[in-house]
Amino acid sequence: MLLAACTVAPSAPVAETISDPALEAETSLWYQASTAFSDGRYSAAMLLYERYLATYPKSRRAMEAHWDLGQAYEQMGEVTAAVKEYRTLAGPEGAPAATLSSYGDRALQRIEALRHQPISPGGARSGHTALYVSFNHLPRQSQVETWAKQLSAQGISAILLDASAESSFIRPAIQLGAASGHSSEVPTGALFATSRGPVLGDWYSVIVPQAHELGISVYAVIDLFRAPLSDVRPNTRMLLYDPTRRRVHPWTQFDLLSPAVQAAMGQLLTDLIRTGVDGVVFRARAENSFAYEVSDGVLRQFETQFHQPSSEVAQALRDRMVPGKEAVVPISDKTLWRWVGWKARQELEVMGLLRKHLQKMVPRLRLVLEVHLEALSNPTSALVNYGEDAAEARRRGFDLLLGGPTREASDVRAFAGSFKGWNRDVIQPAKGEPLTLPQGWVLLHTPAEHGAGMFTGLAQQADELRTPDIRHLVFVPDAQEAIP
Repeated sequence: MLLAACTVAPSAPVAETISDPALEAETSLWYQASTAFSDGRYSAAMLLYERYLATYPKSRRAMEAHWDLGQAYEQMGEVTAAVKEYRTLAGPEGAPAATLSSYGDRALQRIEALRHQPISPGGARSGHTALYVSFNHLPRQSQVETWAKQLSAQGISAILLDASAESSFIRPAIQLGAASGHSSEVPTGALFATSRGPVLGDWYSVIVPQAHELGISVYAVIDLFRAPLSDVRPNTRMLLYDPTRRRVHPWTQFDLLSPAVQAAMGQLLTDLIRTGVDGVVFRARAENSFAYEVSDGVLRQFETQFHQPSSEVAQALRDRMVPGKEAVVPISDKTLWRWVGWKARQELEVMGLLRKHLQKMVPRLRLVLEVHLEALSNPTSALVNYGEDAAEARRRGFDLLLGGPTREASDVRAFAGSFKGWNRDVIQPAKGEPLTLPQGWVLLHTPAEHGAGMFTGLAQQADELRTPDIRHLVFVPDAQEAIP
């Protein structure tokens, strides 16, 4: 008990020689988890300790596992999850102090410290060194185990994996006015098992377990606006208003404000979460078309909400296209701001409902919302062009991923200023219980490559670039030929 109460950093664990196969399996898993923890690979330790506790809940090491898991959560900024582990050790609030074990006493101290902690914990510089894996970069399924081991050996702690061919970060943007969203040469469909749409192959059932075995987290990347749903009826899609010709064109994106689309999307995401992923990244719009995206349903909702005819929205959009507008803001501009502000809030509300639905299934699931740089540097432009409101998204608890074109490592420090203050006054604790705060992610160009799609030096570079506000670095390989 005296040794258990010490707060010195644990030394690297030593594997034991065991003859009992069952005990050997438990010891091996414990060794993997505690080694990851002592090495500072906290994301890997989280997954491995969770697996250990799920497999051996009555183990003599269970209390130590809960403590180390709570510590790993803290280092990764998962304060809510850390408190849950500490509460397991300390018992219900108000439990007699005399009944606490040494771990319970230490856990109670951590709960109190986190409750009164104004900023992120000292270990908040910990974060993911992530590799983005598009459907172009998938290895053969027979090679996934070897591939994952190579990534783990090079310090990759998370994989961002396309959930469908439509979700790719490295696909070119669609030109405004295009009637079709996909080239006939590009494969379409989901990369996980679902009954809601076409399936290219069930890659998640192969990759997620292999990654978790090694302590690598898996985040699914999905584009809600072009999700692989079977239902492609016209009334589920947006239209694109052309103010110069005063007509609408077919457009590529789903109407997220349509109840039918929301129901189908909820079922699709439910199938995705059942694969065991650790988080989901919602893609941003690739095109700056937000203000001009319309549908009968959306226009009716707007008219009902504001008692304002949609013809005034059309006039406001036409006015915006006129060059050399006078300095005085005309009334029609007020209509434009009302239109884009309302529509952006409604879409964010839908994403918030999807977030609650998914986190009810998996409480620890992280939801990441991609935004363009404009959302930080020019919020009004981002609102009109992309429907993005970064401040409101973070208040709702979404992590933010600074997406768009990949960036060089030298740009990260400049972006850190835009994220400044993310760890203060974002989410207010409820009933004194600390909450996990939103976190920042950035897409970076991969600096070096060698054979078999492996990359060197990423973990070291990520450690040098990480800041308290930008903690997760996602390296994006150059585009390659699509898989057959």
